Amino acid sequence: MGFYYNFDKLFSYNFLLAFVITERGLGKTFGSKVAMLKKFIKNGEQFIYIRRYKTELDSALATFWSDIQNNGYFDDLELGIRKKKMLTEFTCDGEVCGFAVPLSTANILKSTAFPKVKTIIFDEFLIDDSGVYKYLKNEVNLMLDLMETVFRLRDGQVIFLGNALSITNPYFAYWNLELPYNSEFKTFNDGLIVVNYAKNDEYRKVKKESRFGKLIENTSFGRYAIDNQMLKDNTHFIEKRPPDCKFYGLLIINGINIGIWNSKNGHLYMSEKYEPNATHKFACDFNDHTEDTMFVNIRENFYLALCLRYYKQGLLRFENQKIKNICINLLNKCIV
Repeated sequence: MGFYYNFDKLFSYNFLLAFVITERGLGKTFGSKVAMLKKFIKNGEQFIYIRRYKTELDSALATFWSDIQNNGYFDDLELGIRKKKMLTEFTCDGEVCGFAVPLSTANILKSTAFPKVKTIIFDEFLIDDSGVYKYLKNEVNLMLDLMETVFRLRDGQVIFLGNALSITNPYFAYWNLELPYNSEFKTFNDGLIVVNYAKNDEYRKVKKESRFGKLIENTSFGRYAIDNQMLKDNTHFIEKRPPDCKFYGLLIINGINIGIWNSKNGHLYMSEKYEPNATHKFACDFNDHTEDTMFVNIRENFYLALCLRYYKQGLLRFENQKIKNICINLLNKCIV
């Protein structure tokens, strides 16, 4: 596949979960199909292909095998798709080599056995949730539930494929993951998780020299589509809090503890650092509400209303990109 993404290096890691993030067009999906077919031909291993919603999955299935054989791969095999009521089967010379199912309805498979499935591929796991599609409610739990259904007590692997949209997503938040900015691979949880932030200079050079590459040169979309920079992430309002900050309270958003700090410089800071014995603990969603929190409306609570006012006035600061993205999603919903 030339300079397109190759899975060999990824499979050298003994991971349970792998997150592969690249610029658009590097061939992640293409490479995953090639890798899964090789595994099936070699030892009969099957795979499951996941998209978040049924509409996404139907669109992907329409041309699922065509790019493989149009590029001269496995053209001696008969590759097909059989749609059934509960899931879709991928076939290779008439034998089932994989399955397709939307994550949003995967819970209906709890009584289904997948003894030969060794790998789950979750394609386009990163989304711009300001658009039509949103992350699912309790999405990480839905994925973990699917893993338990598929693998039972067997060992298996899940590969998440995504374009460079934002580091803020349910999976990175759940396991406190980050990108390997100084290398291509970084492992977490004693090697159970690997994050691959892929870089391919040869691919970028060719893409930059194309007519479309010249059109998007020096634009935010160009930095995303070619240079693998996160499209939604920028450094505006990101700043380390000064030592004179006074702790105000603790805000919990999607299970993430966020400290609210006030500085003499006139700015309010939101940080992953907080005082562990905080008495002011706030939750704006019932999923974050516990016996230790106050369930509040952001416009009615003094501290949270203060954050909103400082945000409107350009005086709110965030200590890192993760905290910024989490907080801004909440604050933007409260602006009228």
